[in-house]
Amino acid sequence: MKKIVLASVGLAAALMLAAPAPLSAQFQKFVTVGDSLIAGEESACVVERFQRRSWVSLVASRLAVSDFEQPFIQELPATNPLTGYPCLGAVFDGTSISVGIVSEAGSNENALLGRPYDNLGFNGSPHIRDFVDLTTTVPGRSDLDNKAAAVLRNCAGCPFEGMSAVDEAKSLNPDLVGLWGGNNDALDAMGIGVAIEGVTLTPVDAFASKYGEVAAALAPGRTVVAFNIPNINVIPFATTIPPVVVDPATRQPVIVDGQPVPLLGPGDVAFPCDPAPPCGLPPGTLVTLPASALLSQGIGIPASLGGTGLPLPHGSFVPPATVNAGVILYPDDVAAIGDHINGYNSAIASSTTANGIILVDFNALLTRATQEGFTIGGITLTTKFLTGGLFSYDGVHPSAIGYGVIAQAFIQTLNAAKNTAIPEPNFGQILFTPNVSPVAAPAQDGGLFGYALSTWRGLLSTIQLPDGIQIQAIADPPARTRPSRPAHTTRVVTRGDD
Repeated sequence: MKKIVLASVGLAAALMLAAPAPLSAQFQKFVTVGDSLIAGEESACVVERFQRRSWVSLVASRLAVSDFEQPFIQELPATNPLTGYPCLGAVFDGTSISVGIVSEAGSNENALLGRPYDNLGFNGSPHIRDFVDLTTTVPGRSDLDNKAAAVLRNCAGCPFEGMSAVDEAKSLNPDLVGLWGGNNDALDAMGIGVAIEGVTLTPVDAFASKYGEVAAALAPGRTVVAFNIPNINVIPFATTIPPVVVDPATRQPVIVDGQPVPLLGPGDVAFPCDPAPPCGLPPGTLVTLPASALLSQGIGIPASLGGTGLPLPHGSFVPPATVNAGVILYPDDVAAIGDHINGYNSAIASSTTANGIILVDFNALLTRATQEGFTIGGITLTTKFLTGGLFSYDGVHPSAIGYGVIAQAFIQTLNAAKNTAIPEPNFGQILFTPNVSPVAAPAQDGGLFGYALSTWRGLLSTIQLPDGIQIQAIADPPARTRPSRPAHTTRVVTRGDD
């Protein structure tokens, strides 16, 4: 099993990548199966603008395969209320930039194609089981069904009723398959703000069984390239906001009695508040991006520093069928998610080895990008939210540049494993081609990090929990007038180092 060792690209190499290159003729049929990272999701939605710049599209363009078909989704002006799924983008209010809804996803423009698509990736938080078990979608039953139905077209009475994504992929008789699934089995817990076995986290043994089923079905007689799952400590959704109060003027922690001041939370079983909530977040807690809008209202900030003294919410499960979403992950949540991802990646490594599948170590790639950055033609890219360049406006999915890096990793790994010479992506085109929504939208209150609660609710709406469990999102906090600053402190807001 070969793993990727991805080097940064210098200026000379970047110029070479920007030049036209001969296409490869070493594979005749390229098909992909997986979740939103296969579909090409950016900024919380899948639309044609993003699909044409996804890593799948980039790889297809570097292969000499013909007739590569995708379910191109229209991008429409956002309505109020939304009739489709929101697409996020930069919104300007005259003085600052925030993240808001700039457009929405419409219908499939390629719905009449008479065969399955070559790109069979779909969003809506599919878990690994859904690529073999979701054989008949039911539009209207869930967001997952709605999104999968547009791609698989396997609803009752539809052309491919009874066929899973894996079934449809095999029916196309590909000689090269890209596989990426399992991200949502762990990362749903990050978005919801709580780790609960069997609810927001798939048990490792169940994951291993279904991943093995997918791998065994796709591998025989084909070259398959698969990706593993990144940990949450490299995803800006969970790493941007520090768990302590910081001074906006210096962007350094506020120090009181020689110590930084933790943000406030309600505690959990492993880290209870003594004697009663709220209490400071313990070291190792992660604060997710939707906390931005709450922090701007003083929630999570001690009253002594100008805040409300109310805690940031932590997620919880209310049996039998409700999960209350939160915006903090206590260290026990972080450890549980990390343990599951390690277990999933171990299962992926075992299944890929057993089935002769080539593995791209995406977790290692993103870890390196977080620690060292990734340089292309003198431009250093990182995983920082908004400024890093590798992630899109939802803080979870890659940007067009990030997808270019993924395409390069796919091609480098495939070339090394199969001794092929597929040309790498055209980074000059990726870096200098605008990727901006054609639709303007009003600014939203996204707080100090520009991440509105409505933005997060759009993300939550795509998460599909088992057995009909529903997600209850946080209500908008009432607007407030910030009190006068306490003596001996600066005006306190929360903003991490850029």
